[in-house]
Amino acid sequence: MSGMTVYFSDYTIADEFDVEQEILGPAGLEIVRAQCSTEQDVLDTIAGVDPVAIVAQWVPITAAVIELCPNLKVLSRNGIGVDNIDLDCCRRRGIAVLNSPSYCIPEVADHALSLALALLRKLVVATDQVRAGEWGWGGLAPIPRLCELTFGVVGMGAIGRAVVQRARPFFKDVIGHDPYVKAVEIDGRPVAMVGLDELLARADVVDLHVPGTDETRHLLNAERFALMKPSAYVVNTSRGTVIDTDALVAALRAGQIAGAGLDVHEQEPLPMDHPLRRFPQVIITPHTAFYSVEAVDQLRAETVLNIVRFMAGEPPINRVV
Repeated sequence: MSGMTVYFSDYTIADEFDVEQEILGPAGLEIVRAQCSTEQDVLDTIAGVDPVAIVAQWVPITAAVIELCPNLKVLSRNGIGVDNIDLDCCRRRGIAVLNSPSYCIPEVADHALSLALALLRKLVVATDQVRAGEWGWGGLAPIPRLCELTFGVVGMGAIGRAVVQRARPFFKDVIGHDPYVKAVEIDGRPVAMVGLDELLARADVVDLHVPGTDETRHLLNAERFALMKPSAYVVNTSRGTVIDTDALVAALRAGQIAGAGLDVHEQEPLPMDHPLRRFPQVIITPHTAFYSVEAVDQLRAETVLNIVRFMAGEPPINRVV
């Protein structure tokens, strides 16, 4: 593999490349690092590099980028979702697309449930009131008893299943929806699987764990917000495009839902003047549900191990295309 290049398009999880160099170097793979934020940035910085591998985080890896790389063999996504990569172009070119699907399962599941509990117990609203000089529970009413509520999980992949495990001790019922999964059993107990409309009508928390695809774009829209209880909350730690943001703002203003916990957004960073910032019943975190020290260490290693294994003809940790 001597003399071959791995191009990092936008790698913000590490300042130093010690872990990456320790894995790629012995395999004869040279690192070229960029810090791109747009497709044009990638086009400008990848020209002349001709990498055999690309490591991509958030920036779009489009057909135009791929066509500038005649020797490209593999794309390794620094994360789980691959919605920023032109998969059709990769299929046509025979380029492998790899990812690291398990590195942050406990972190995202913990974060999602934490958002749900904080919303239901109104922890952020209570903290804001105390800081404003108020005291007592009057301004927080009503707060329901959690063990009488229903928690709904949309998407029964690994993270959705981990959330079910965590939610069961808190809630009366935990129900699920996944159009590709008919039956789910977790820790020896079945999960009640229902249609999406039924879940939206029944759940006191609607927790989203679906990939960002054309099929899931604006899965929650004005029509579906109208199906929810006015006392229900939405939690999203999956992809920002899964929720129609304008419809969410309208639902919050109209009192169609009680609030939302959002780690992902259609536009990131969320603009300072965005109306979602002004709702006290909305908790916003800056796309950090994946983060723990251990998760980042695992992700860094797996992202480049995927490339080394693939180039050596060994099975990668996970292959998408």
